Amino acid sequence: MKKIYSLSLILILLVSISACKKSEKKESVEVTRYSAETLYNKAKKYLDLEVWDNAILYYKSLRNQYPFGRYAEQGSLELAYAFYRSYNMELAISTLERFIKNYPAHEHLDYAYYLKGLIYFESEKGLMQRVKPSKATDRNQENSKLAFVSFKTFIEKFPNSNYAPDAELRMIHIRDKLAAYELQVAKYYLRREAYIGSINRCKYVIESFQKSNSVADCIAVMADSYKHLGQDDLSGSSMQVLQSNFPNHSYLKGEEIDLDTHLFSFKDMWIFSRSKSED
Repeated sequence: MKKIYSLSLILILLVSISACKKSEKKESVEVTRYSAETLYNKAKKYLDLEVWDNAILYYKSLRNQYPFGRYAEQGSLELAYAFYRSYNMELAISTLERFIKNYPAHEHLDYAYYLKGLIYFESEKGLMQRVKPSKATDRNQENSKLAFVSFKTFIEKFPNSNYAPDAELRMIHIRDKLAAYELQVAKYYLRREAYIGSINRCKYVIESFQKSNSVADCIAVMADSYKHLGQDDLSGSSMQVLQSNFPNHSYLKGEEIDLDTHLFSFKDMWIFSRSKSED
């Protein structure tokens, strides 16, 4: 009796699996029968409903079956957006790069460049981690740097784009956060008596992020590092620069540099709401 029951159960499972496969095959066949316009409209419907997986399915079908034409062009850009919203950041970037290469005259090319910067911006995680200088930690800043470069390229190409003001704000934010990170690392090196490393980090901030809020503290850290190295001339020169540009800095009043490193909170990094970024 048990053998009969087991055999029946196996037969039921096999029939169910076969039915599923037939259903999947039927769905695939149905998709291939759609026209380019129908595929695009179905994909756009799911995109508007924020059903990202279904939107991606139809956009990919559109791209594979009808690689040319206006539906393919617009669908490619919207596919990148669907990948971005479903957190497939690498696929979103590669799709955008293909779009930019294939459709250099598209009416929404500015948005493609802007979206590329936005994806890198929202992929960055390193600034939410405690600063412990290492190659791994440095790599965590790479997406911020890529976002900065992407936004810079976008603004240079499309200075009058509707997205340019938002990109400029994000560049300021990235600049300040990257400079703050480098300052934290410089302080860490100073605390560990790695004075050359501390000086190099500060020089990078001063040369690359001149308008950031971290420049004054970096000059002070440089002066202190040179002082510990016994290079009084360079320390004095740094002090003069600090005096000329930031006369009220606490280091000039004899106060010691705060060498504590801090943790950036998620709130600090995520200053732009999702709804605003999508406007």
